[in-house]
Amino acid sequence: MTTTHHDSPPAPPFFLLPPIRTALVSPPTRTPSVMIVLGLAVTVITSAVAMWQAATGFLIDLAVFQDAGKALLAGDDLYSEHFPTRSGLRFIYPPFAAVLFTPLVLGGQAVVQVLWTLATILAIGAILAMVATRLHLARPHLIAAALTGVALLFEPIRSNLDFGQINIFLFLLITADVLGFTPRRFRGVLLGVAAGIKITPAAFGVLFLVRGDWAALARSVATVAATILIGLMVRTQESVYFWTHEFFVTDRGGSADFIRNQAVSGWLARAGVTDPALSIATMALFILAAAVAIWGAWRLTRRHRPVEAFALVSLAVFVASPVAVTHHWSGVIIALPLLLATRPPLLRASLVALILAHLIGVHQYADLTAHTGWTAAGHWLLGITQGVTGLLVMVVLLALPRPPAIPRHSSPAELVSVAR
Repeated sequence: MTTTHHDSPPAPPFFLLPPIRTALVSPPTRTPSVMIVLGLAVTVITSAVAMWQAATGFLIDLAVFQDAGKALLAGDDLYSEHFPTRSGLRFIYPPFAAVLFTPLVLGGQAVVQVLWTLATILAIGAILAMVATRLHLARPHLIAAALTGVALLFEPIRSNLDFGQINIFLFLLITADVLGFTPRRFRGVLLGVAAGIKITPAAFGVLFLVRGDWAALARSVATVAATILIGLMVRTQESVYFWTHEFFVTDRGGSADFIRNQAVSGWLARAGVTDPALSIATMALFILAAAVAIWGAWRLTRRHRPVEAFALVSLAVFVASPVAVTHHWSGVIIALPLLLATRPPLLRASLVALILAHLIGVHQYADLTAHTGWTAAGHWLLGITQGVTGLLVMVVLLALPRPPAIPRHSSPAELVSVAR
């Protein structure tokens, strides 16, 4: 993330929500053709709106990425007060990311914004298609195309589009790697590239760990090291500064009490907890979440549930990060195909709650009620609802019943692609 305080994007068009809710709570059988047609129509409408906004608006975070690419090519500073920012926002990614952003300087602002938005929409469709394929849904690519419109209504995705954020592209790289869509000999490289841009994706390496896929884990670590080396070659002093100073500034993407921060750190900060207690609690939660995610992912992987393991780790990352504003939660879109394939009633109910909370963007209404006579507790509860639904799904995933275990001799590839 490149900024701390964005205005909340508008709520989704509520005239679209009733048929969407109907689709979400339908039984997990072959998706009816009428629902696919409706979903495709929503995809066309929401994509057109997103493209129009990209052509006519100003994507503030994308502008920072462009500024970083220009600064790198021009020899300007990336991290000092001399960074040539048009928006007033700082660049908070490593020099390797600035290298990747250099092509963004080749086009005009509107052209780059339209292409970035189009790529974001395609990335969402690709993520949904990969998840639907691993869930063995019928017609996975058609299902993904139909669900893309619903995903575009998610508040985290609307934020990604409004700001021109990079999170959905990082999640695309993660999804392709951890769900086994990259060739075996290259598996781990995409995850390493994502972690080289923003360190958070490194947490998904636990999915290679619990599968015993040591080669993929080693490749991901080696790739991260390679991205750091590239940064050192391009900007030596600034790379040293980033990895020895900037990297350790946990609130560089926003303060913990910011209403859009849906991690537990935000819940505590907005309840009045301050440092050092807040930092201690956040670190303790991070360690606990890591342990729970590793155990839960191992259990789900051994129980033929690779997508559920992926979802569990994703939610653990979102909930336990020092700061996770809503557009960091873009990975919640995988709840859509997961809901279509899920049979346990409690998991279905929790997924519906997660989906509705992120469709509505509940935290926005906490902002609106701040000065309307609501109690402090009511305002606080509205502000944490999206994060709480993520924690709820985590708990339910940890409690899923046990189908027959995979034999101990199963390979990492079998642990990913085994039939449900």
